[in-house]
Amino acid sequence: MRAGPEIVVFADPRYPGGTTRAFCAEARALHKVGAQVGFCPVLGSELGRAAQLPPAIAELVDAGTLSLVDARQAARTRLAIVHHPAIFRHLPAEALGLRPDRVVLVLHHPPLDGFGRPAYDLEGCAANLRDVFGADMTLAPVGPVVRDQLRRMGWPEGGVLAEDWTNLIDFDEWPRRALRQRHGRITIGRHSRPSPLKFPDDLAQALLAYPEAPDVSVRMLGAPDDLARRYGRKPANWELLAFDAEPVPRFLETLDYYVYVHGEEWVEAFGYGILEAIAVGVPVILPPVFRATFGTAALYAEPSNMQDLIRGMEADPATRDAHVAQARAEAEARFSADLFLPRLERLVPGWRGAPFRAARPLPPLRSVMVTSNGVGLGHLTRLMALARNLPAGSETAFFTLSRGYRLAVEAGHLTQYVPFHASTGADIGAWNRALTEELGDFLDLVGPDLVVFDGNLPYDGLVSALDQRRGLPRAWVRRAMWGVELPAVRQRAPLFDLVIEPGELAHRIDRVGREVRAGAVTVAPIVATPPDRRMTRDEARAALGLQDASTAVGLMLGSAGNFDITGIRRAILDHLLRLPDVELVEITATDSPAPPEGPRRLTLYPAARYSAAFDLMVTAAGYNSFHEAMLHRVPTIFVPNEAPEMDLQIQRARFARSTGCGELLRASDAILAPRVIDRMLDPATREAMRGRMARLEMGDGAAEAARLLGYLGRMLRLRDPL
Repeated sequence: MRAGPEIVVFADPRYPGGTTRAFCAEARALHKVGAQVGFCPVLGSELGRAAQLPPAIAELVDAGTLSLVDARQAARTRLAIVHHPAIFRHLPAEALGLRPDRVVLVLHHPPLDGFGRPAYDLEGCAANLRDVFGADMTLAPVGPVVRDQLRRMGWPEGGVLAEDWTNLIDFDEWPRRALRQRHGRITIGRHSRPSPLKFPDDLAQALLAYPEAPDVSVRMLGAPDDLARRYGRKPANWELLAFDAEPVPRFLETLDYYVYVHGEEWVEAFGYGILEAIAVGVPVILPPVFRATFGTAALYAEPSNMQDLIRGMEADPATRDAHVAQARAEAEARFSADLFLPRLERLVPGWRGAPFRAARPLPPLRSVMVTSNGVGLGHLTRLMALARNLPAGSETAFFTLSRGYRLAVEAGHLTQYVPFHASTGADIGAWNRALTEELGDFLDLVGPDLVVFDGNLPYDGLVSALDQRRGLPRAWVRRAMWGVELPAVRQRAPLFDLVIEPGELAHRIDRVGREVRAGAVTVAPIVATPPDRRMTRDEARAALGLQDASTAVGLMLGSAGNFDITGIRRAILDHLLRLPDVELVEITATDSPAPPEGPRRLTLYPAARYSAAFDLMVTAAGYNSFHEAMLHRVPTIFVPNEAPEMDLQIQRARFARSTGCGELLRASDAILAPRVIDRMLDPATREAMRGRMARLEMGDGAAEAARLLGYLGRMLRLRDPL
């Protein structure tokens, strides 16, 4: 069996608090001595958050500090470190090939809550680890609180590390601030993840620690959204901030005292936020239960006595400042990241002297892209853009309901086309049952690491096929501008590990999208052709055979098979074909018979490569055509498809008109067509539009989304019971 890296770490990167920050500090400590640490991100069942790496971990992966590993590959490692027991609450869908000599399960959360009830099934999680890895497993409590609970539970001492696996911090990254000067008003604060249990149970209890006093300000970073409602009101001197509203160092700089009090049900295993406050030099005041963890690095009082302690410190600045210096020295002696390497040496003797082994290269990322039918090609086009941006060497297959499936074939992708039930008249239930089998067979053939669906709503057959493959990570790419809010959207979103919403330039007037966006990760607009990858004006005109001096107009209204645009299309053509200096070209994405009368027709895909050739475009306002026109700075008249089942193209077109970036003609506006066209043919009007469009933010949504998908495809999915 091939040797893997010396150490492989298993962690769910979605934990937002001390679990992740402590893990990152350990990884950086290992990197300083040249160790390459294998990292297997796990999708556990405890969190409903989107499956993405937070910036702190992504930076470590990109820098090579952490090397992603596939635990399914056969390899040996000396030590597997599992951060948080709940991530192995369920067994994997298939056997893991990684074989560690030893497994350490770090208990970042106490096994019991404040009322003595089990917080999770520790025995079940430990048994899963023993069975999955076939190795000795040792519990590593992060502090004396957890160790005491294990003792009370009767856990065998031989199965628990003799020393606590305390959270560590790199003090070089948390320099001590200058001594705080008196300024007449006391600022008390705290920060934590926004769990209601981490806050006092009611307002009366909270006001003991965070008083409503005229000379006191209270700042809480990471307050739950409903904290004020739960307490009945928000005291006037309180400032409640979302978890990531401010960087933690900047937040701590605003505090005179850090006061942390939680609810009766909660038991704090360690308290990483407390350690950060001590490190930067904020006096920390805690209930006495924390004394066993932080010793003389903090001050202790019952909530009812905390204000007396603060007033006494304010009256004696010298004592306060001496405590701050002593507290940091105490914390450095007990919680410095430099202590991690000696800890590992005691755990795996000789580890530091052994030559470091490199992580085994990961196999190519293999994905299956599933698209709905769509009236146009938007779903297929978006996923093809994502496929082009996946990591080098990735293998992508397409399972699509789009009649434009040949575009995926021509791009070199293994492709299966299945007609939509509406195209064949099939019974919906029977069609979904067939879809389950067809898609299931395709997935088994390809053997992907990842499934990505792009469509308005995941079909029952798709969901059923995925449910039969529990270990397969899955993502939903879901564009905005919903026509109506669909309850099924809310119900289906939790079935996916990641919901990606392509950026929408008109998002401010997206009424329904705001309601269903919760939990989705928004990226920049996703377009098939970024502006820097299109032809120049001269190149595009030469390729299309357009005259150099003509005013070129491109017409791209699509099939509009579900919405009648015959009248407005006829009015546009009649006016443009009469103008002597206008060269009109109708663009289609796939070959189709040209009408007997009309402009020259070209088949172009992706048409945006040639957009610089045109002085004016007349297009639908679907996601792709709208964003490419706006971001390529092509003056455009938008003719929205307003069929009830479509996204709100009319809103996009209204946004373009109201911001001076485009014009709008509705299907009923045939009488207005000549006037609007003539205005858009004025060079000054078009130049003004290009200037306004130049102010729009671009970004590369395809690269952003592909990066998220690349990480997701490397995650070990343990969200569901077998």
